[in-house]
Amino acid sequence: MGEVQSQFSAYFPNLKLAFFSKSHKEFRSSAAKFLIQEKEMLLSALTKELQTPREIVLSGDMPVWELEKFFENECGLHVQLFRRSGKIWLETSKTDNLTLNEQEEKAKNSDHIQSEFGDPMDYREQD
Repeated sequence: MGEVQSQFSAYFPNLKLAFFSKSHKEFRSSAAKFLIQEKEMLLSALTKELQTPREIVLSGDMPVWELEKFFENECGLHVQLFRRSGKIWLETSKTDNLTLNEQEEKAKNSDHIQSEFGDPMDYREQD
């Protein structure tokens, strides 16, 4: 799981894939209690669709909702995208219609944002 997250972040350094044990509805957030935090866990342990290795090809022009639906339908994985905003990570549930490139650009433009919050993965997008 951590390897997929690292490879994704190599292309989109201001975006983060998070895996959850339960699915979520479109343009909705996932409950933090379902977040899978074991980075060393193999994806094949989460889904039978990935029992054999497979290549996953993503495009920067892909909307977030399509990325999440792809992982759900093709890989049997429950994924949420997070975007860096200043020093915190926001779950992008309200802007799932934006492409990965647009989310990356939005994150780059957030460098000036300061935040007092401490938990980097438990914030819902407010814009």
